[in-house]
Amino acid sequence: VKIGEEVGIKYGEDGELRKGNVTKLWQFNNNDRVPTELIKAGDICCFSGIGEVKIGDTVVDLETPMALPPIEVEEPTVAMEFTINKSPFAARLKESTKVTAPQVKARLEKECLTNLAIRMDGGSTSESFKVKGRGTLQLGILMENMRREGFEFMVSAPEVLLRENPDTGKQEEPYEEVVIDVPNDFQGVIMEEMQRKQGVLQSMEAGAVENSTVLTFEIPTRCTIGLPGKFAQRTSGSAVMSSQFSHWGPFDGSEVKIREKGSIATTATGKATYYSLLNFQLKGRFFVEHAEEVYAGQVIGMHNRETDLTVNITKEKAVSNVRAACAQVTDNLNGKIQMSIDDWLGFMDTDEVLEVTPVECRLAKKSAMKMK
Repeated sequence: VKIGEEVGIKYGEDGELRKGNVTKLWQFNNNDRVPTELIKAGDICCFSGIGEVKIGDTVVDLETPMALPPIEVEEPTVAMEFTINKSPFAARLKESTKVTAPQVKARLEKECLTNLAIRMDGGSTSESFKVKGRGTLQLGILMENMRREGFEFMVSAPEVLLRENPDTGKQEEPYEEVVIDVPNDFQGVIMEEMQRKQGVLQSMEAGAVENSTVLTFEIPTRCTIGLPGKFAQRTSGSAVMSSQFSHWGPFDGSEVKIREKGSIATTATGKATYYSLLNFQLKGRFFVEHAEEVYAGQVIGMHNRETDLTVNITKEKAVSNVRAACAQVTDNLNGKIQMSIDDWLGFMDTDEVLEVTPVECRLAKKSAMKMK
């Protein structure tokens, strides 16, 4: 292959033959990329000049266009909807440099070109995009990278993709093989949680570390959402969980609770007050702290019960002429819960959206954002 030569691009034996001219050539020498005029058989190279290419294309000779079998990539199992930030605090940060729908779309299309397992389709609106991937971990990494690049956006709760069996016509769901390395003291905790999530124990072996056990389970993918964070809490971070796609199995249509506790949402916009945080402290734990700005519809805490709770976290103590017997002690207020993107994805429910910004993340009710 040389510069200026016309070559063909073909996807598989039955693919359409496309043509293009090589405009530039580079040859890899150790870790360096060196410009060159000619590439021979056996050389590792890259070139430019072809417009549309996809993973699995083969560069072929125009006279004898014999393409290699295309690479088969496993189908995505989880989908999330990305959209622009619609919260009252949108685009307020100087770090937020990319906040429009075209910018988000361009970044997601770029990711699809380089990441084999990522797919993108149109969303429910012109400003939303449905992104599919191989689990919440992969989509969480994409969100973290975009956040660090200055993007600001919102995402819906993860949903597991189903398929129709080509032979039987019945719905199927993806199953995962989950391997957990856990100290013997927390083995019962893992067994209890996996049984609750429809996990089936496949094997149990002694771990490489003394007094540890390696447990292997088979479990539906929809039941693994939020498990890593829950295991980290219940085992003090000592359990190590890894998973990979196993097979497609029958979908029984049963519902699985993503979380056992409801959320606490605020009904007013303003700053969270110490007075309100202290009054509602017995209702649950909070994601915000004193004097932190919140908006109506934002999820500010985790309820102790299964139901959701709405409160006015901005309410201040009434002023009176009566002097207090003693000053308030702020040490009685518990600190806020620190949450990562993975923690949020494992906690959020289907009626909530996650607001992702370069500085922090916030959870909100869809009804407050006027989203479907």
